[in-house]
Amino acid sequence: MDAPRYPIWPMPDSPDDEDRLWLRWLVRLRWVAIAAQVLTVSAMLRVLDGPEVILALMALDGALAAVNVQTLRRLASDKPVTHGTLVRQLMLDVAALTGFFFLADGASNPFTVLYVIHVAMAAVMLRPRAALGLTAFVIACYASLYLGHLPLHLARHSLGEHLLRHVGFAVAFGITTVSVSGFVIGVASTLRWRSKQLLEARDRTARTDRLRSVGTLAAGAAHELNTPLGTMGLRLRRLGRRYADQETTRDLVVIRAQLDRCEQIVQQLLVGAGDPAASEMERRPLGGLVAETVTMWSKGSGFEVRLGDDSEGVEVEVPAIAFTQALVNLLENAREAQLEMDCTDPLEVEVRREPGRGVVVVRDRGCGLPPEAERVGDPFFTTKDTGTGLGVYVARAVADGSGGGLRYVDRAQRGTEAHWWFPEATRRSA
Repeated sequence: MDAPRYPIWPMPDSPDDEDRLWLRWLVRLRWVAIAAQVLTVSAMLRVLDGPEVILALMALDGALAAVNVQTLRRLASDKPVTHGTLVRQLMLDVAALTGFFFLADGASNPFTVLYVIHVAMAAVMLRPRAALGLTAFVIACYASLYLGHLPLHLARHSLGEHLLRHVGFAVAFGITTVSVSGFVIGVASTLRWRSKQLLEARDRTARTDRLRSVGTLAAGAAHELNTPLGTMGLRLRRLGRRYADQETTRDLVVIRAQLDRCEQIVQQLLVGAGDPAASEMERRPLGGLVAETVTMWSKGSGFEVRLGDDSEGVEVEVPAIAFTQALVNLLENAREAQLEMDCTDPLEVEVRREPGRGVVVVRDRGCGLPPEAERVGDPFFTTKDTGTGLGVYVARAVADGSGGGLRYVDRAQRGTEAHWWFPEATRRSA
């Protein structure tokens, strides 16, 4: 499974977050509009209807800048951003644009096409009724320009009136086309990303359902098998006391070892059910959790691990016990892959932060992926003579249950990399 790509715009988690997200974008676009208006006025000083008009236009831009500063303060605070706030902000922008046109040739101004940007933004940002209301407001503002406006004296400009209007129409068309296109591309990208996320969520749900089915079977199997395994263990100890000859003792040791292995398989099957709901979810720093597990495993295995932590303290919500077991499984697989190639180089574990998630990378210099690489992670699929095929399955189940994933890739020279990722825990407000 490939790592998810992120949209051009982040997806909100609630209606309030959605309005706050749109308001941030509106503030950014307003700074661009203010700068464009200042440049336009500076270039057209000669054609305006007097110094009073210049002062009025500058005052209009100053008022918009003051509103933007106040809006930024609101966004920085914990005050909720309502849908009505977003509607009022858009109406303010339309009203300011209308004031700009009133002072500069009214409906004949080539830049009146910029109204289309606000209509497009309203159609995406606002609820249907509010979007229709703002569209009607735009039409009313445009119509009001026919009732009265101040003229532009284009003949005063060195380019001449005819050429000046053509330049104005070209610039206005370019600004509108680029703005609307960029806005729609961003929305379309986000929608495609959301569709992909929904499909992946459906797949994760299906895997989780299968996982719980395996868990139910595992619990039943463990319940049924533990009793006879325990009885067999008691009988073996009795036989060991009754028959003390060397040959019988050797046979009993082998039988006992196989019995212990059966018990381990049953226990691993229970853990390998992998249902994160079976253990409590904990919010932990990913780097710290990985470091604890690597330290514990390396002491027991005697295998050196080079750990690099570039996670910047990213926190994840995972079932800590299942996470530890799953990471141990990945490390064991990496160690066994290297030993198969008579390689004792240190394993490499990297923890890093990526947009919206934390990633754990386990690298080895072993035998690489098998020909049936697409089956890696399927329950009970293994290439080892003594494996159960649950190690990678557990790791993938833990990641899937937390909203992440796992994929294996071949390294450029030799060995494999396991990319194991988890979404960053949502920051709680103070």
